[in-house]
Amino acid sequence: MSKRTTGNFIKLPREIFKEEYRHLSVYAKLLYVFLHELDARYTGTKKIENFFRSNEELANDLNISVSSVKRAKQELRKEGLIKTGYIHWWIDREHTKKSKRKVTSFTV
Repeated sequence: MSKRTTGNFIKLPREIFKEEYRHLSVYAKLLYVFLHELDARYTGTKKIENFFRSNEELANDLNISVSSVKRAKQELRKEGLIKTGYIHWWIDREHTKKSKRKVTSFTV
């Protein structure tokens, strides 16, 4: 039985492991891999190009501190590996009211 016949797999660009990104922290590389997994899960249609996740959710998912998530995001943005922005989300089914709170949207 092949290792590749069971489980979930994502495509991960090898660029994060190139010599030019050797200086990135382990947390930045971990966050990059996780963001690619989220990108594969939540995007892919023509209408959806980005996804959103709060710093607290990312910290909880990766079992690291919020400050580590913020530093890792900053490293990845600086290198141009991810793009971030802030968005509101719809709070009703009719799409007439948006949230007061903003969350970070990601494009990988």
